[in-house]
Amino acid sequence: MLEQRKYERFTIASEIRALACDKVARVTDISKGGLALVFLDEATSNLRGEFSLDLLCQAKNLDARQIPGKVVWNREFSFSKIPGMVYKKAGVQFGKLSVTQQKLLRMLLFADNKSSL
Repeated sequence: MLEQRKYERFTIASEIRALACDKVARVTDISKGGLALVFLDEATSNLRGEFSLDLLCQAKNLDARQIPGKVVWNREFSFSKIPGMVYKKAGVQFGKLSVTQQKLLRMLLFADNKSSL
């Protein structure tokens, strides 16, 4: 697959959960421009379109609320042992972020990777 990222992406070591469109997902990596989510869902469903998401990191007592995003890709993994359910991965591009949201995202990443967005 051809890499089309504008920004360096960082793998997340701490557990960061995302709440979006009535789905709970785990953030697997993040960059200045977006993030990747993994979640368990019905085989017929995908995360789509534009939405806002909440990012929660209980270990660091940090959260970033109402982050605007747009799904730019979806992938499916078939290793779920629950009939009718599959693991899915979605790429989310951030929308226009407020200064506060940008700072919170940097704090999540900086504390996790000792680097900065």
